[in-house]
Parts: sequence; C-alpha cells; structure tokens
Amino acid sequence: MEDLEKVLADFERMLSKLSEKEVLAYWIFGEYEEAKIYWKLAEKAEELRLPASLIGTFMDLARESEEHGNTLKRIYVRTYGEEPKKIDLPYIEAEVLARALEDPENIPYVLKIAMETELIAKRLYERLAEITQDENARKVYKYLADVEWTHYLRLKGEAELMGIRVEIPGAEVAQY
Repeated sequence: MEDLEKVLADFERMLSKLSEKEVLAYWIFGEYEEAKIYWKLAEKAEELRLPASLIGTFMDLARESEEHGNTLKRIYVRTYGEEPKKIDLPYIEAEVLARALEDPENIPYVLKIAMETELIAKRLYERLAEITQDENARKVYKYLADVEWTHYLRLKGEAELMGIRVEIPGAEVAQY
C-alpha cells in the first residue's frame, strides 16, 4: 500500500475542500461502507476457517462501524435538521479496506490494510474534532478517535495471536 502519511495528506486535502457539514455527511456513509467490508471479511475468515477470535473481531468492527455511522447521523440531523446526503467522493477508509478483499487469503496483508484504515479513521476523527464548532460533536469525534485506536490495537493483537508481525511505520506515534 502507498505510504500511510501520503494517503492521509491526500485525503485531508480532499476533505479541506468540503464544509464541516459535507465532511460529516461523507464520514457517515464512509462508516457504513466500512461496515459492509468488515462483514465480507468476517465471511471470508469463516470460509478459510481462521481463528474464531479473528472472525469475531471482524464482526465486532462491522457492528461498531454501523454504530458510528448511526451516531454521526444523529449528530448531523440534530445539527442541520435534515437527513445527510451522500457526498460524491470515494470513501477512503472503505476503499483502502476493500483492497484487503483483493487477496483475502493473504491474512498478513488483510490485517495490515485493516489496521491502516483504523489509523486513517482515528486521524480523521481527530481532524473533525479540531474543525467543529459544536462542543458536543467535538466530544463525540474525540471518543470515536479513541475507539478507532482501540480497533487498531485489537487487530494488532489478533495478528500477534496468529504469529503475524505487522509493521505500519508511524503507527505507534499515532497514539496520544
């Protein structure tokens, strides 16, 4: 995969052209897209008879991504008084995670990609927390950034349990 820092920089440039309202709408649908991919990864992990803990982790991450989308949608509706409209841009986190489906039997690759997407989400929630004027939304974004970091650590733990060493340059610096 491309350098994580470059992906983040390109993505942040793309988001900087959007209003806060558009960024929030974008991220709502991105969480739903991410959930779909984690469900597919869970199915593939079952087919490959991978450890139950990894299957469970993928399922948990799918459910939590759906919950994140729902939480963000509630913030959006409360803030803007309308349903969010889909933004016509690629969903970076889901796009990156979808790369793992290109070769789902390469488990180290799948875990690396999944871990990278969690770091992307963490950084972007931190960015949303920085730009929002809504204090309640800021708290939610910071909480979601923490949850994404936890997702990263869960995936890293699964890799370690399977004897897989996944290196992501700068990942440990991402911790606060």
